[in-house]
Amino acid sequence: DSDKGRYVVLFSCDGEQRLLKGDNLSALEPAGEAVLQEIVAAEPAASKLQRLLADGELGFAEFADEDLRRLVRRLLHVGYWSDNIPLMDEIAADLNLAEHPSGPQAIALIKALESAEDLNAAIARVGREVHADAGLKDIFDKLRARGHEFDF
Repeated sequence: DSDKGRYVVLFSCDGEQRLLKGDNLSALEPAGEAVLQEIVAAEPAASKLQRLLADGELGFAEFADEDLRRLVRRLLHVGYWSDNIPLMDEIAADLNLAEHPSGPQAIALIKALESAEDLNAAIARVGREVHADAGLKDIFDKLRARGHEFDF
């Protein structure tokens, strides 16, 4: 809407479009090495993040850790993954879902599935919980849309 000085911005991490004023937009420019070192030195989850990235295990369920969420949010804001936009979008989408009001409960359900002795019973129980709660359903629908498979 050029009359109001607003621009349509597509947020690739969630696929939504929003109208934003030009004053509220800024280019994502990767931070220098000194800024990254300062962030990593100040954050207790830095070694955990390095391990998860090295193992290819950074995903939605790992964002139960508040320190990890804070670190990743800071790194996203300084363009740490700007050289790999699909990865950056994936990480941002997982982080946004984890910060959803039902995010912690959704993460707990996924962790329960991962450690279940009777997976079929756990899937049935989790499925009932997800379908009974609009927030959980929203999160799991978004995870499914991004390629995650759940049998409920």
